[in-house]
Amino acid sequence: MNEERRHFTRIPVSAKALVEQFGEKFVAKVADVSLNGAHLITEADLSSEAPIKLHIIFDELSPPVDMIAKIVYHNNNDYGVECKEIDIDSMLHLRAILTLHNNDAEVIHQESQALWEKNAEDIDS
Repeated sequence: MNEERRHFTRIPVSAKALVEQFGEKFVAKVADVSLNGAHLITEADLSSEAPIKLHIIFDELSPPVDMIAKIVYHNNNDYGVECKEIDIDSMLHLRAILTLHNNDAEVIHQESQALWEKNAEDIDS
């Protein structure tokens, strides 16, 4: 099966994240975020062999975005993570943040629609 890799609009942000793996918690800086994941900078030595719980905090007034993610890139303190599970509230909040920071809201709508369709296909498989 030839799986097409989708590219999602990444938005630079100034956010912090709490990362949990193997019962340990670490702090990370979120350099950019998309509907499909994030770019993290952390001193933690994370394992690409196990998923991480990610709790992204954009500011004190907004709800956090929670997801289960897989590390797909690692170089020194830089980690690229791909979202594997996200609840509906977190997805809607993340989509609102991306829409707010993007000049083309339709692009974010199309990306979120494509992501939901892919997730529905994965569930049906």
